[in-house]
Amino acid sequence: MMARGCPQKMSIIKKRKWRRRRRHIDWASWLNQIGQRALNLATVASLVFLGSNIYQYFVLATPWQVHEIRIIGCVQAKEAELLDLARLDLGMEIWRLNLTELTQKLIKHPWIEKVQVRRDWSRQALIIEVQERTPRAMILLDDLYLVDRQGKVFKKVGPKEKVDLPLLTGLESKEIKKQDQEGERLIKQALELLDLLAYRQIINEHNISEINLHKQRGLTLYTLEKSLPIHLGWGDYKDKLNRLEKVLADIQKKGEEVAYVDVDYPRKVIVKVKEKQNMPAERPKPLTQIAQRRP
Repeated sequence: MMARGCPQKMSIIKKRKWRRRRRHIDWASWLNQIGQRALNLATVASLVFLGSNIYQYFVLATPWQVHEIRIIGCVQAKEAELLDLARLDLGMEIWRLNLTELTQKLIKHPWIEKVQVRRDWSRQALIIEVQERTPRAMILLDDLYLVDRQGKVFKKVGPKEKVDLPLLTGLESKEIKKQDQEGERLIKQALELLDLLAYRQIINEHNISEINLHKQRGLTLYTLEKSLPIHLGWGDYKDKLNRLEKVLADIQKKGEEVAYVDVDYPRKVIVKVKEKQNMPAERPKPLTQIAQRRP
């Protein structure tokens, strides 16, 4: 009986020792985890405290005023106009400036197409980089306005401004204000035509006085020298200009007086020649000669 009981008793003792050892290992791991979490929490608290103190020192104790405002890219727009528009001045706290709001204010200037605002901490400066619009033409509405390369009517021509740009006519102010799609399409068609005319020899943007925009008929341009109307219609301007130049070269050789030219036909050009009037038998004499013959 004793021989059988001993192994069983030994087994019970081993189990108890294993349980004690297991409990001891579990406690150590648990304590280690608590210590690690406490350390992490203390680290976070220290960083928050440190950050708060840095903020208190640099922002509240030292206001970091704007010492310089640098505007880059201004040609037509005046720096003073931009500063007034954004309500900027030296001495403002650079930390408190809202760059998004400043951008939205500056982009309202008619000459400004794009703008980027950033801080220069090393110099306590505010840097404003602008990209101005490039005027491509003038358009006659209720007054003369400038049109940029994207077809946007952006500014009235001032009385002292000297502008030498092609003139667009035929649209009304209400069509521009309502963002009429047909009117916008016509303006973009006219700008496309101007780009094609830039590299022409016989007819180019420098010897045209006007491009008329019509919602039904499309585009008609007028030459600068004789105000010759040349009807181009809608689209396919490269091919139409190729045919037009051949006809104009022939007209110049013959010395004909032309009333109008219509290129808005496939593979042909219609030319209306002016009718020659009969010359009087005796031309009227100048008033200077008549005055000299009087006694």
